[in-house]
Amino acid sequence: MEILNKDLRKKIIEKGCEFKLGHFGAALSCVDCISYLYDNVLTIQDIFILSKGHGAPALYAKLEEMGKNVNWKEHPELDEKSGIYATTGSLGHGLPIAVGRAYAKRLKGDNGKVYVLLGDGEIQEGSNWEALMIASKLKVDINVLIDWNKYSATDSIESTLCLDAKDLSRKLTAFGCNTYIINGHDEKELEKLKELGEGLNAVILDTIKGKGVRLLEQSHDHVYYWHLNPEEYKKALEDLI
Repeated sequence: MEILNKDLRKKIIEKGCEFKLGHFGAALSCVDCISYLYDNVLTIQDIFILSKGHGAPALYAKLEEMGKNVNWKEHPELDEKSGIYATTGSLGHGLPIAVGRAYAKRLKGDNGKVYVLLGDGEIQEGSNWEALMIASKLKVDINVLIDWNKYSATDSIESTLCLDAKDLSRKLTAFGCNTYIINGHDEKELEKLKELGEGLNAVILDTIKGKGVRLLEQSHDHVYYWHLNPEEYKKALEDLI
């Protein structure tokens, strides 16, 4: 499959190393979705929240491409002028904030939708499921995206949670979501994000941790946080030529 967004991936590696950030795998698995949203889906009235804050380099790279001035920190901090709508990194915070934002839009009569991107390891946090129950009860319009790269900090999601994408889909449906599974690295599949209707939608993005950099892809089962040495840095950039 063609590797999308090579320039963004290159920036993630370059600036991630410059600022001594280490969550490369998490950023590379979600950058295609984030880029597609900003290029093809989000309007000026929409809000995007990155709940999996450790994937922040993907968001920073896209915002910089759009001309925003962002602060490359380990986790994003609220700065709406720069396009960051929540402080995240402590897991399980983004979805509750997104539900609140969506409900506030309704109360104020504001247009636009709320999109929130979670990590698959992050869904272990009970706050996400509480937020889904509230969202279903309030009947808010919100699009929940889950980066299903299949690995969390210490092991595979299947091993730690005994959960695969189909199991997760059934759980999300039981909590009131219209649920979909798509390839998170395929533009044709990502086009389905433009077709999401009103209500509570959940999209499971089938992705690869470290996508586009062979060293990271081959180590995603045991590397959560990684400072690349000079040789690894060179190899990573060679993959993105």
